[in-house]
Amino acid sequence: MNKYIILLFNVLFLVSCSVKENKKTELVEDKVEESIIQNVFFKWPKDGSTVASPVFVDMGLNGMLIEPAGKVNKGFGHHHILINQTSWPLGSVIPMSDSTLHFGLGQTDTSFELDPGNYIISLQFADGVHASYGENMSSSIKIKVE
Repeated sequence: MNKYIILLFNVLFLVSCSVKENKKTELVEDKVEESIIQNVFFKWPKDGSTVASPVFVDMGLNGMLIEPAGKVNKGFGHHHILINQTSWPLGSVIPMSDSTLHFGLGQTDTSFELDPGNYIISLQFADGVHASYGENMSSSIKIKVE
């Protein structure tokens, strides 16, 4: 009988330690998730660059994942490039036009034609149905096209 009491005590002790450890792990994971920086950025070109047309753009992303357009999944989306615009309003669908380029296949780089001149180009991240993640998920640079 003593063996069973000792065995039961050991099992209860291990279970209580495991539950405490799981709660600690969940709290740490929540804090890590909250501290992840979510942003988009230009790998290339850099702000102030002089470039030739077609303009090559390499798009970067932190804190979210890229997937093709179609479904809305939390933490996922795809890039858009805005020409002479700085961001798209949070939740507003980004239309397709000559000044709003869509990368709904999940592309992370592209080349596109621009006439010579000075431009502001912006990355804007949006969800699977092209609804903007807003100003916090946009980044703008100035370039000169020769």
